Amino acid sequence: MKILVGKQADNWKEATGLAFQEAGVEGMSADIVDMFASLASDHKMSSEADKTIGTAIRNRYGNKATWRAERWFVPVPKLHYQGKDIPLLIIEITVYLVAAAAVKTPKDSRLVTLVGGVGKPETLAIPMVFLHAFLESDLDRFAIVARDAGYTTWEVPGTKPVRLPNDFVSGLAEMLKYQSVVAWLGEFGSQGRCVASLVAGSLLGLAFQDPSHTVPVSRQGFTTEDLISAMESMAYQPTEAREMVRLAAPRLRADMMLEEAIRITLQMGKGGD
Repeated sequence: MKILVGKQADNWKEATGLAFQEAGVEGMSADIVDMFASLASDHKMSSEADKTIGTAIRNRYGNKATWRAERWFVPVPKLHYQGKDIPLLIIEITVYLVAAAAVKTPKDSRLVTLVGGVGKPETLAIPMVFLHAFLESDLDRFAIVARDAGYTTWEVPGTKPVRLPNDFVSGLAEMLKYQSVVAWLGEFGSQGRCVASLVAGSLLGLAFQDPSHTVPVSRQGFTTEDLISAMESMAYQPTEAREMVRLAAPRLRADMMLEEAIRITLQMGKGGD
């Protein structure tokens, strides 16, 4: 645990900022943290937090030090994309403890703030085929092999069973009602923007893997409707998809292949030059 001088957190928002800083994440939205709230519930972490705080304070201020603290548990996700074999979006969640503590020793008293990870990180591995089915509201294609109050596990052919927290799944469904997968990944900050194009490309490939699209995307011509359909397959809303294509139109050529047209449309949708 890192010990900072003074009381540097008075509320959840300030505690979250300190946890983000300690984890080294930039630009992450608090809405993303809410998706993993069940992983940081107080009853799971309380006992371990007391031991962690006590050990850190006694190591710094001696065995006779006493303390009382206000605590917050902040789940901080980190993203990775695995493209080998079965493409996966991997989310590793570490719960950070932020504690604003009043410490008393035989000689003096002081205010400090402790920040650091507690418990074992949890990893969610989401196959792109599963995410694509989720976007298509087609999870019924996968058999549910286990379900309880906290988690649901699906059997996904070709890979390990997918076990996800129920609050994460419901939160993702709610977020994707109003924004695309690319925009959702942007809520993770800089790390989300790094993997967004890889995830979007994988989802696009899955969307075109049906008998009506036997020609690779890299060799297909395109129409305006093709582009709009491609954007919608990445979970952009129809009006949003049409606006992106409209913005990209000045840079599109009739002899372009669909893959290049999609790349330019996504670039322009992000405000590219």
